[in-house]
Amino acid sequence: MEKQDKKARLQVIRTIVGNCPFENQEELALELEKAGFSTTQTMLSRDLKQLRISKVRTRSGKSVYALPGVVYFDPAKTREELNATRWQLQFSGNLAVLHTPPGHASLVAYEIDEHKSQLLLGTVAGDDTVIVVMAENAGREEVRAVLMEVVPQLKKRRTSSG
Repeated sequence: MEKQDKKARLQVIRTIVGNCPFENQEELALELEKAGFSTTQTMLSRDLKQLRISKVRTRSGKSVYALPGVVYFDPAKTREELNATRWQLQFSGNLAVLHTPPGHASLVAYEIDEHKSQLLLGTVAGDDTVIVVMAENAGREEVRAVLMEVVPQLKKRRTSSG
């Protein structure tokens, strides 16, 4: 009889977690009780482990229980993933505009200036943007190559001309 109860309880847990995002075991235990299954926190933890149910982070930042292999929620991007999307290079006239994650621009501008390329006259940095002044006859593709050498993060991003 006990084995049958456990099997039924596990099925109910699967159904509950599959239908509704719960942030903690207390909420899940209340739902189980509504379904007629009394449980302890220890028993519920074991059941979740056996079912391989774990917490996942939603885009809104909440952590909720989710079934294994079932993606109900888009995982929130990590800081590294967000920062990777911020590296961009655009051109306008004899200017190259390089966008970085917040707080990175000064160091990037310093590295560009230290490279001492004859194609680049100098930089001006804000918090997340570097303006690179290109030499009069510098070609965009040549400058792009120099900047990608100095700033390897740009290689991971598609750059655009402006």
